[in-house]
Amino acid sequence: MKKYYISMTDGESGICKYSRDFYQLVLKQRDYIFVDSRTDAIDVLSLITSRDHVHFEIGIFQRAEIHLLLTMLRANYRNIAVTLHDAPLLKYPVSDFGNPILNNLSKFADIHLTRFRLAARYMNKINTVYVLSQKGVDLVKRTYDIDNVFHLPHVIDVGEIRQSPGLQRNFVYLGFIGRNKSIEYALKLHRELLKVDPNIHFYLIGKALGDQERYRSKLEEKYNGNVHFMGYLPEDRVDEIFQNASFSLQPFRSYRFFAPFSGSILYNLKKGNIVFTSAVNTIPEVIDHGKNGFHLSGNLSGDSKMIGTILDNEPAIRAVRERAYTYLMENHTAEVAGRALRDEPVIFSGIP
Repeated sequence: MKKYYISMTDGESGICKYSRDFYQLVLKQRDYIFVDSRTDAIDVLSLITSRDHVHFEIGIFQRAEIHLLLTMLRANYRNIAVTLHDAPLLKYPVSDFGNPILNNLSKFADIHLTRFRLAARYMNKINTVYVLSQKGVDLVKRTYDIDNVFHLPHVIDVGEIRQSPGLQRNFVYLGFIGRNKSIEYALKLHRELLKVDPNIHFYLIGKALGDQERYRSKLEEKYNGNVHFMGYLPEDRVDEIFQNASFSLQPFRSYRFFAPFSGSILYNLKKGNIVFTSAVNTIPEVIDHGKNGFHLSGNLSGDSKMIGTILDNEPAIRAVRERAYTYLMENHTAEVAGRALRDEPVIFSGIP
């Protein structure tokens, strides 16, 4: 039996970044063979037999991976594992159409009529389901009434952790620009902080997709005092921004039907930043308020006062950074993630 990993590692999404680290730090040591998810399905099926073990990264926008996964399940491949990044969603909508109106009707049916029962027939054919949060594990078990669901800690490259960065009183946001990210609340917070310190800058790293570009343009027109919309940046330029911004504003909206794990929160912690975020979705599993980061309340006045107080408290900043480092090393190394996989044991070397 051979072991294959089907994903894409050269894209700009958080899943692509995760896949690069997960394959290089964990799966490569277990002799997994990488297969690009953009490979034609016929070529994949001719390469991988039904006896081989296959691991997929599945998010609701990973169309190539979903297509290959469903093709294999229909062909009765049984030794398949998936990591669901948007638990409990496997495919959303389960039945998609070229017409956006029909697509929205299909989403409505999935949620309010079938409650993902169409997806359940595929989920019951998957051998092992991994989820990056415990809340997601519980959602998947409850939604599909299955037990083969396990928590797989999100892996990071510990060699990229910045333990002793300096202190720069600027802020950064990292992620796609869209209405569902509560970015405007972060911009309002920054505008309030400018009343206390007019020299604070806010860098937004990430691009808008599709019709969200119009939304980004409106934000750029409305919030232009020391605000920098940087767009997508290569890794070396991202590092430059983080060296000039020691604080992160990463607010999120609460998602009602799924619970994605935020890789951007871990990225900010990895860079040594003090993170201010929302206590929604799976974030409370990562950020313990007042210990390794801070939760925003959604009250503009209260949140701006809290942030302003922390900006001037260097002992508290040092303590939060130390706890964030400890949290990452205890929960997100390759060794920790490797122990959660259920194929075979592996001995890690060179991992702190």
